[in-house]
Amino acid sequence: MRAVSQNVRGFFMVVVEFDYEEFKGLLNLPKEKVVNGLTEIGAPAEVEEETGKICAELTPNRPDWYSMEGLARALRSYYKKENKKYLARESDYRVKVDGSVKGIRPYTACAVVKNLKFDDRRIRDIVLLQEKLLATLGRRVKRFGVGIYPLHAITFPVRYTTMKPEEIVYLPLNYPKEADAREILRVHPKGKEYGYIIEKYERYPVFVDSKNKIMALIPIVNSAETGKVDTKTREVFVEVTGIDKIGINQALNVIVCTLADMGGEIYKVAVEYEDGVEKTPCLDYVKMKFDVRNAEKILGVKIGKEKVKEFLKRMGYEYNGREVLVPPYRADVMGEIDIIEDIAIVYGYNNFEPTLPNFFTPGGVIRKYEPLHDIMRGMGFSEIATFTITDREKLEKIGWKADKKIINPAAEEYNVIRPTVLVSLLEVLGVNKTRGLPQKFYEIGIVYEKGETKKKLCFGVCDKKVGFEEVRGYLQTILKELGFAYRLEGRESGIFESPFSAAVFINNKESGVIGKVKQDILKEFGIEFPVFMCEINVD
Repeated sequence: MRAVSQNVRGFFMVVVEFDYEEFKGLLNLPKEKVVNGLTEIGAPAEVEEETGKICAELTPNRPDWYSMEGLARALRSYYKKENKKYLARESDYRVKVDGSVKGIRPYTACAVVKNLKFDDRRIRDIVLLQEKLLATLGRRVKRFGVGIYPLHAITFPVRYTTMKPEEIVYLPLNYPKEADAREILRVHPKGKEYGYIIEKYERYPVFVDSKNKIMALIPIVNSAETGKVDTKTREVFVEVTGIDKIGINQALNVIVCTLADMGGEIYKVAVEYEDGVEKTPCLDYVKMKFDVRNAEKILGVKIGKEKVKEFLKRMGYEYNGREVLVPPYRADVMGEIDIIEDIAIVYGYNNFEPTLPNFFTPGGVIRKYEPLHDIMRGMGFSEIATFTITDREKLEKIGWKADKKIINPAAEEYNVIRPTVLVSLLEVLGVNKTRGLPQKFYEIGIVYEKGETKKKLCFGVCDKKVGFEEVRGYLQTILKELGFAYRLEGRESGIFESPFSAAVFINNKESGVIGKVKQDILKEFGIEFPVFMCEINVD
């Protein structure tokens, strides 16, 4: 199987390509039925004319489909209503988590899988599954990293701890010699790509076994001695380590369920924190209350309990008349509406009859900011749409503080309401750094600043050669088209370099900022080329 990530407005779309004969070994269905089934469940598929392979397009919310085993599992449920139960056996395996990792990457979830029979195809697919999980659910390793190790090469208990960079000396995978952590971050391909995540710390996170063998520099690269899986490997240790406890457990479940579909047996690992012990993976089915009448009301059709039960089974769920049991590999199901969406998929979108609403609303201007969009598009900018919630640490990197914090956030990286769109635009530029230049993006987005909700226009240009006058020209065009007078006043800023940093005054009222982003901030976001940005109020 081959997988490719495509970036659309800051989000990844995964395209997978696989050989039908290999897939047939997992689920014996005619090729046409495989293509039609994938398309019907939400993974549009087609047969490539040149190669004869099946190509399917997957959205990031279904990471359980990133392997052939996952796609076969989905079609087995859809066509045959066969849903496998996944269990994790008890074991004596332990991982001790040192308190020094708290401020860096504080959480880990681990498992052991035995009785595996790897071949080249399965190893290739597991590697691709890791890569796609990291690119999507893992937010390019920012949220978590994944390590898979041959069990025979390590000795338990394993420690997750931190060490000084000069103390971390080992032979990394795909590297010709032993190196310390600083050299790995400077020279190794993975170090150059992801080193910015940990290089600011005095101590780096590592996995070490009880014989003091370094297993991996987290989240950069495994050791060649303890982290290379091959066709002779029969048992593996899996760890997912990062900043989001929910995300790492979801990713671990997807991986171990895939390994179980390859014939493996899953064993729990006791993860020992300073304040308690957690046994992972947890493969319990999540119970969610479900009301058929509510589903019928939302969908606008009468289905009935028996049909609902059948539809849910075809999407991998179990239903007892009161509750829906959600499989452990479904990272996308957050509430009843997600379950209703799956019912709609099985019912068939083409089977819904369109109707006119039974209420009247007068016409009017739908998009208040349409002229502004026209201006930005006319100057060659592409619109992005990002979340209004972000990470406090990312804001601090650019010199901003959030007024509104989120209590008990569902994900660690979404813990405050943003006071600026600048941080969101920088993230998009960082994700798109491998795309062609110049990159010109804009967003008209909501922020929460000084106790008020505001609407702001933020635009930025990333290019090898871009100057202040060019970006100032864009601002001048915007305000001239809208009929506003403006002036700039030089001012120091936490995000912009001096002397290319200024406050924007519109009709003599301070309304925004403009400038060249500092080099150290660009480095934090993995951006290699100069970036000029501007943000103004548009309320």
